Amino acid sequence: MNEKLKNIIELEMFRNKINKLELSEYMNMSYPTMLSKLNSPGTLKISEADRLCNILNIKLTELLNIND
Repeated sequence: MNEKLKNIIELEMFRNKINKLELSEYMNMSYPTMLSKLNSPGTLKISEADRLCNILNIKLTELLNIND
């Protein structure tokens, strides 16, 4: 599941022209923390996932319903 989440997040970052540094600023977290969260998206808190979805213009329900 983490691999699919990573791919979706990376694709949406590309579509929205947002790099990892910008995303960390939008998410109000340090760059190293953002890298850790992107590397293991299953560790995102619901509030962080919600903020991420708002930034990347994706639905939280779609992100949460990803199956292997």
